[in-house]
Amino acid sequence: MAVVIQEQQLPNGLQGTAVIGEVWIPRSSSTPAVCRKLAYDWGNHFGPVRIYADATGGARGSSRVAGSDLDLIRAELSPVFRDRLQMRVPAVNPVERSRVNAVNSRIKSAAGEVRLMVDPVKAPHVVTDLEGVALLKGGSGELDKKTNPTLSHISDALGYYVAKEFPLVRPVGGMVRWEI
Repeated sequence: MAVVIQEQQLPNGLQGTAVIGEVWIPRSSSTPAVCRKLAYDWGNHFGPVRIYADATGGARGSSRVAGSDLDLIRAELSPVFRDRLQMRVPAVNPVERSRVNAVNSRIKSAAGEVRLMVDPVKAPHVVTDLEGVALLKGGSGELDKKTNPTLSHISDALGYYVAKEFPLVRPVGGMVRWEI
């Protein structure tokens, strides 16, 4: 699965993150299949194309015969987007709680600003995921990924982007600055 995001002026008049599409392949999905769908739907896009993925995407695991997931993404999307394709993959994944807090803050900040909106027609699974994901009861902020295994994956994808571009904690000159 994949989430298609664009920074733009939102309907509320603020600059923010718009989820303008998604790729959802419920059965027999693979990294190349998702990439082919992205290329088909967005191949005529002329701006930069940035891929945000989790740090494990570069690991050589189950897809090792053809390369890592990031290798597969490059192989499928480079011919389509050429030098406009950029990979934004962290060395380590953000802590789940930090990622969730960053997404929640983007959806609605402590000041009441909404800076993330989802097109419910073009990204219905993102809406379902954001509405349905819950925290583990008795946990310390971890997502419940077992009650409904179809949830949390597409919002995780959104979270990698938000945590990278809009983290709540940013190091500044050796100090930590909190952004709320």
